[in-house]
Amino acid sequence: MSQARFASFWHGPEFSPYEVASLTSFTAYGSAVSLYSYEAIKHLPAGVMAKDAREILPPDALNDFPIKGVPSIAHFSDYFRYAMFTKSDEIWIDTDMLLLRDFDLDAPGDLIGRATANSLGTALLRLGPKDPRLQELRQRIEAMKRTDTRWGDTGPRLLTAVYGIRAGLPGSLFYPVHIDDYYKVFLPRYLDECSAWCANSYALHLWNNCLIKMGVFNRIGPPAGSFLHQLFAGTGVNALFREFYPADVMQTMIDNAVEKVGRDEGVRKLLQVGVPLIRTAIGRKLGG
Repeated sequence: MSQARFASFWHGPEFSPYEVASLTSFTAYGSAVSLYSYEAIKHLPAGVMAKDAREILPPDALNDFPIKGVPSIAHFSDYFRYAMFTKSDEIWIDTDMLLLRDFDLDAPGDLIGRATANSLGTALLRLGPKDPRLQELRQRIEAMKRTDTRWGDTGPRLLTAVYGIRAGLPGSLFYPVHIDDYYKVFLPRYLDECSAWCANSYALHLWNNCLIKMGVFNRIGPPAGSFLHQLFAGTGVNALFREFYPADVMQTMIDNAVEKVGRDEGVRKLLQVGVPLIRTAIGRKLGG
């Protein structure tokens, strides 16, 4: 079997340890990893090849997908990966995906995983360039240019509508921790549960959008004893963090922002509940 070739896109500030951990997890298993960008990236992780994003799309495409008038990098990156599939056989990865073992999956052609029971995932993805569904996907996303799109319109929702849920491989392969349980990788008390979920998985998605809404500071590492801390230790990235969340701070954050708010409204209220709480708790624990 030939070496798996992965690729992603980056636009913005310098990497945090989270992105370094993601890319390093792939190179550590011998996979080829390319990172497309329009500008040079400082401190690119060892083994990651820089590529010019102009090979795929012109830079003015960054402005094609606004949300409430503000260009959305998330929507652009969806468009970028669909365009990439017409010019490369690389497998797309989001920079919040972690490779858990050697990627020896024998799956020629489309490579799609189910993120939930009703939705395909786009965080690890390859679509065959000759499939007419990819052309439909591109036509539908291009019709959204310069319209006021909603979050998710260009990603899993669109992919599922065009390809159908049956096109996806079992979610346990790439999305072993469900989006509803994303926080469990941060809590030591869920170490065994997360380990069991990921035992036969190829990759782990960290659901970065949820972490942003929750107010997780990406320069502070996950608590010692948590599943994510253990994974980061394996990549050597823990040395890049300034501090680590105390387990009880993270536990309090999760208890208040998720369990007490409730599953139905938890994600929507994470920002307003979680950010003030975590700032207060971090200040007490770290003296900041």
